[in-house]
Amino acid sequence: MGSRNNDVILSSQFAAILSVTIIGVGILSLPRLVVEGGGPDNWLLLLAASGAALFVGLVMAFVVKKFPGKTYLELTQTMFGKPIGTLITLGFSFYLVIFSAAEVRIFGEVTKQYLLLNTPLEVLSVTLLVLAVYLARSGIETIARMAEVIFPIATVIAILMVLPVLPELDVSYILPIFRTPFMDFIKTVPTIFFSYLGIEFILLYGSFVKDTKKVHKSVLLTVGLVTWFYLSVTWLTVSRFGLIETTHITWPALELFKTVDIPGAFLENIEAFIMAIWILSVFMTLAVAYFGASLTLSQAIKSKEQNYLVLPLLPIIYFIAMIPDNIAQVTEFMDLYAFYMGTLYIAIIPVALLIMSFFKKEKRGKKSA
Repeated sequence: MGSRNNDVILSSQFAAILSVTIIGVGILSLPRLVVEGGGPDNWLLLLAASGAALFVGLVMAFVVKKFPGKTYLELTQTMFGKPIGTLITLGFSFYLVIFSAAEVRIFGEVTKQYLLLNTPLEVLSVTLLVLAVYLARSGIETIARMAEVIFPIATVIAILMVLPVLPELDVSYILPIFRTPFMDFIKTVPTIFFSYLGIEFILLYGSFVKDTKKVHKSVLLTVGLVTWFYLSVTWLTVSRFGLIETTHITWPALELFKTVDIPGAFLENIEAFIMAIWILSVFMTLAVAYFGASLTLSQAIKSKEQNYLVLPLLPIIYFIAMIPDNIAQVTEFMDLYAFYMGTLYIAIIPVALLIMSFFKKEKRGKKSA
């Protein structure tokens, strides 16, 4: 096997990769989605969804710890047999190609709307893809180091940026609680659960983690950090705009930062600054998904190196990204994608792997003896 496929990352880097991937694009529209579903109980909705994400995350961590060092293909083949395992891995590669295409398109639409008004969507998309190709070809260690640097910097800057808004917030917008009908609340939980899209990378990148015993700690840290981030942004957005206005804004999180007025005005265009941090985050999300797509494809077709497949995937991702006519179609498509393919790869396959792992216990013991 090529050296790139034997890279090793630390559990802290693993948590950084997962966190930056999950937050990625989802953070922009999240406040609108939770307010539409839960009204003033939006925070309860987020906590319920985070509980579901934590459950599947720990299921995947258990499987990774039980079979340390096994690749996604090896895991699925061990549990389901070679033909089905190969098919699931190929499907996962396709799933990640679509994931990457959606990231590219949303990046293009948001950047064009808020930052580079006259730049063609195609140019923005290709630029991001070319940069992602470079990072995806560099291997998981390089991606992990970048995630470890970008995630804390982006988080600290976002916190500092939002401090001037705090005195202007109206907490009455998030009261009274427990107003949402129980059935409406339960129906919306799965939608918000898909804001944790990216947690399925635990099974994919768990094999690279040096200290496998700490994988569950990485999962706890990731879900905790992401939930705190989501709750903070949602609470701030709702307290700033109110419940009704939040549901009418396409990207509430960006609009929140647009209203920030820093005393002394040493930063004239704060929006551009926030966009730059968001672009870094999306770039990381794309690189992680892109690398995953080439990695699973190389495993499924028995290629020795993952990086040979990175470039051929570029035109495929680009053309899929350009299929929708507008942002409304992108959102509609992402909802369907998350519901069907997301459910399969985030919930069904990990739980099936967990169940099958109990039956494989005896066999594994003899082999390792």
